[in-house]
Amino acid sequence: MDGIAHRLIHRAARRAPDSLSDRLEEEWLADLASQRGSIQRLRFALGCCWATNVIAHEHAVAALPVAGSTAGRGHVIHAHRDDPFFTGRTITFVLVAFLHAALLYGLAMGLGQQFSKIIVGPLTTRIIEPPPRSTSLSVPRATMSSSRIILPRQDQMPTIESDPPDVIKGTVDVPVHPPLPPQLAAVVNRVQGGPGIGFPSTDDFYPDASIRLGEKGLVTVQVCVDGKGRLTSEPTIVQSTGSSRLKEGALRLARAGSGHYRATTEDGRPVDSCYPFRIRFELRNR
Repeated sequence: MDGIAHRLIHRAARRAPDSLSDRLEEEWLADLASQRGSIQRLRFALGCCWATNVIAHEHAVAALPVAGSTAGRGHVIHAHRDDPFFTGRTITFVLVAFLHAALLYGLAMGLGQQFSKIIVGPLTTRIIEPPPRSTSLSVPRATMSSSRIILPRQDQMPTIESDPPDVIKGTVDVPVHPPLPPQLAAVVNRVQGGPGIGFPSTDDFYPDASIRLGEKGLVTVQVCVDGKGRLTSEPTIVQSTGSSRLKEGALRLARAGSGHYRATTEDGRPVDSCYPFRIRFELRNR
């Protein structure tokens, strides 16, 4: 409809006198932009067409030559215009535009009525009250007077002895389940480590003084090694049947063996561990 209004104003301005055509079109387009709604713009464009006919009629009358007689008291002016006030083409165009506008207005009103029938009545707001709390149910409340834990023996499960609760109101049936059997610990295949390949010989750490004095004995050394057979802490003496010189020789042997211990394995995987091993110092006949 905005396009129809613009074309009507352009056509009306073209039908105006040449001296007024451009100015009228400019003013009418500015006024058209200030109109609100397509119907208002169309009505304004039709009014411009009407104004063009009026302006053209007045301009034609003013342009006719004046014919008169000097006889008498004044002049008599005769003006004739044979053109009709509205041409047939203009009337047809206006009727077509009016029919289109009426059709669009009817469609819009029909759709509005169709949508308005969806909502039957006015919307109402209703607040739903929450249900009242029932006072007939009672929640049992129990108080624990005392309890003590008895440490289990190896052949018993942990048990808790407590006084029966004092039920104030109501009863609750608590199902009693039999105690669960103890879970069996996962069996791990553990192989303890010890001196491995490349471990130093005992003869290299036999003290010379002990050899001259004929000292011999058995020394048990505790070592802690990682998964690669290296010492992670200082070795210690667990048990010894020899002299202090043999103990010192055993410790030096244990330190020198770092990196040549066989690591302890669990399910075939090397792990960090601590274990003892024996070092025997004895003289052999050469």
